[in-house]
Amino acid sequence: MSTFFKKTADECGVFRMTTDDVRKITPPKLPLKFLSEFMADGRTPARAMTDEAMLKLLPALQGTGTILELGAGSDYYKKFLPSDQSYMTSNMVSGFDMVLDMTKIDLPDDSVDALVSVFALEHLFDFQAAFEEQYRVLAPGGRFLLIVPFMYYYHAAPDDFFRFSSSALDKLLSPFRILSRQPIGGRWLIFAEFLHEKKVMGSKLGYMARVALRCLALPFLAKGLKQNDPRYALAFAYICEKEKRS
Repeated sequence: MSTFFKKTADECGVFRMTTDDVRKITPPKLPLKFLSEFMADGRTPARAMTDEAMLKLLPALQGTGTILELGAGSDYYKKFLPSDQSYMTSNMVSGFDMVLDMTKIDLPDDSVDALVSVFALEHLFDFQAAFEEQYRVLAPGGRFLLIVPFMYYYHAAPDDFFRFSSSALDKLLSPFRILSRQPIGGRWLIFAEFLHEKKVMGSKLGYMARVALRCLALPFLAKGLKQNDPRYALAFAYICEKEKRS
């Protein structure tokens, strides 16, 4: 068990954004220049929109404390914050700052200032245990940034079990105080995502076929750049806060 996070409840880090500021964060939008990136076979629409959401939401966790990412794939999101922000990554395998099981986090109660989980919970069969553990280790007054898929394709890493509606998330996150609830993407972004065949993701189509599909998707992507529709969301993003003890 790491001793890095051991602290008393009154030692929780101070966030730069107030709760009122967090509630005012607007939904993510893709810039018009993403259309050229899409045609050049850059990031997928889902990845790009998630990145925009993280750029808007991560500052809500920025402050004097440490941010811990659970189920990280790399240190990709660490680079979204200033270099002086303490940020640690974790996964069940080595190669990260910490080796942690999200369903049984080897950290003390009330010991973490801020938690991040991005496209990770769908890979856990016992996701309920993960929610309970996240609540347990978060310090009173601490914040939790969660992004999970809704209308998103199967992506085993090493397996893929669940999709989460906003209704389900509202209940699962009910022990927390929800500060922000945002859908990511909508039906037109989903359509463009379906037509973005990428060789690095296993597409067997040739170069020209992949370009043709992106051309077909382009007008739908243009319509979906600023669309966030909870009925057809690719994912949902939440910022929650653990209530301080009276």
